[in-house]
Amino acid sequence: MNPRQNAPHLPAARGSQSIDRAISLLQLIAAHHAQGIALRELVEATGLDRTTVYRIASSLVRAGLVSRDADSGVYALGIEAMALGFTSMQRAPLLASCVPAMKALARRSGEHVFLIVRSGDYSQCLHMEEGRLPIRGFAETVGNMRLLGLGIPSFALLARMSDQDVAAHFARHKEEYHAERMSAMKLQYWIRQARQQGYAQVSAKGIGGVGLRFALGSCGDAALGIVAPASRVTRARGPALAALLREEMRRLE
Repeated sequence: MNPRQNAPHLPAARGSQSIDRAISLLQLIAAHHAQGIALRELVEATGLDRTTVYRIASSLVRAGLVSRDADSGVYALGIEAMALGFTSMQRAPLLASCVPAMKALARRSGEHVFLIVRSGDYSQCLHMEEGRLPIRGFAETVGNMRLLGLGIPSFALLARMSDQDVAAHFARHKEEYHAERMSAMKLQYWIRQARQQGYAQVSAKGIGGVGLRFALGSCGDAALGIVAPASRVTRARGPALAALLREEMRRLE
């Protein structure tokens, strides 16, 4: 991943300049949290001098928002950043903006609508809006963590990952996937199809659905999905459901 591609704009407003730079640097580190990012890459991405970047990064480390690996020297998010994220989940700000759109989607499609967010190799279901007909077991997924690829909307998140990252992800969780009868070939098939279509459409174990990914803040991933018995989410109906998702997402933006 090229740091410049994920570098936030660094505003030059007087007075608040240091705060703006610290926030932008924190967002950049968050975008590279999984693999970490070196000081030289932060300097290159921000265009600031090395001393300024090091001073800001050191302040973030002292606050616990950022950690610095003692051996490699790369920066990643710290424990305080994780604590803030967990606290926000008690009243997720995302719900306030998404629930009206989800209600509209459930009404217009007649099917259940799910909101998920990515958490590393997993996705968490934050909310569900019921369709016209209750479906046993669907409500139990709210709040649960599931491996990416074991929930229909999460294929929209996997489709954004590179083939190399998907292969590494599958290797890390091979036993979990096999327990659910999900092979690497099957996973790759659904991902390729999602990339070609611009949305995920999956049908398995009698359940079908369509999912669409959207950006969560500066560095996160989330998805909305319309899920129902497979007989009601046919291949022919997929484009229309994806169009509904896109329409409501545009209103969110």
